[in-house]
Amino acid sequence: MDKNNKNLNLNEVANSFIQYFNNKNYVDKEINSNIFNDTDTDQWWITGDENIFPFSGWKPIQFRLNGMHYLNSGLDKYSMTETEKIIDNERRVILLVIKTLHMGYGMVNEYTTEIALILSVNESGKIFSIKEYLDPSEIIRVANSTPALQELFKKVYGNFLN
Repeated sequence: MDKNNKNLNLNEVANSFIQYFNNKNYVDKEINSNIFNDTDTDQWWITGDENIFPFSGWKPIQFRLNGMHYLNSGLDKYSMTETEKIIDNERRVILLVIKTLHMGYGMVNEYTTEIALILSVNESGKIFSIKEYLDPSEIIRVANSTPALQELFKKVYGNFLN
């Protein structure tokens, strides 16, 4: 939000979202309150059948952030970059296409993926809903790629890996 003229700047919201994830500080409630409306009650949806992919479906934003903290904090390399952005100011919605890069936990090669996110923003400039579109089977492939990642995914999401 531009504090000088009180106009909502959704481009700034999107940029702050990217910077937030690159900083990898997902559990600091004060930092979270600068980006998100209410991480305990607001929801983040990930594509996929929850019966097959336990990380899919609607979950509280803080649940997602806790999982990312646990999984990403041990990565040797992580980055999120914007590849495309569409902003609908009237409905306060941001379509953000991102590319993420991961390396660590014994991975032989860097892993990159593209993800589409729809961020819904309230009148105060805080994100209150996220929809994430990705290939859930790709997450399973990466989770199964090293014993360390298998253990981490089991701790966060339970024993669902083959």
